[in-house]
Amino acid sequence: MSKRYGLWVGEVETARLLLRRWQTGDLERLVTLYADPRVSRYLSGDGHPWPRERSIAVFEHFMRQWEQQGFGPWAAVDKRTGRWLGEIGLNELVDWPGPDKVEVGWELRPSVWGQGLATEGGRAAVRYGFEVVGLERIISATRADNLASRRVMEKCGLVFQEEFPYKGAHAVWYALDRERWQAQLTSRM
Repeated sequence: MSKRYGLWVGEVETARLLLRRWQTGDLERLVTLYADPRVSRYLSGDGHPWPRERSIAVFEHFMRQWEQQGFGPWAAVDKRTGRWLGEIGLNELVDWPGPDKVEVGWELRPSVWGQGLATEGGRAAVRYGFEVVGLERIISATRADNLASRRVMEKCGLVFQEEFPYKGAHAVWYALDRERWQAQLTSRM
């Protein structure tokens, strides 16, 4: 992998996370994550755990995205322990109704919720999207009742856009433009 803008293309390390490309052994972990009712309640309109076939299709989508576009969600791993925690990163929402279709998102094991890992990984993914992938705008969407995810979006600098029905649920989406992101970076210095 090559290094650009201080980031490893395809892999990113934060203070506590290794965000890496998917490996074959990650499939069963992802299937288990998406089958957990605490996680799946925010993943789809009906909120039910995902069947194995759907999780496999998503895993294959993640792999294809990396092969074809050079980005996608990462497998999130605890740097200290090597424990697999979930997925964080950029994901193209092919059927999203708006013109901007690359989303920053996260799904983590409930055992690590509330520790700031989604924010830490989400910020790294936003940086990767702007500095390495060259995106002009990044979005993030969730069910309107997913307050924790909405807070993470805000902590990552994304701004609320609107609330509307989407795929059988009441959804909200947030967005961040490159220019606003650069201004946020400058103001932190």
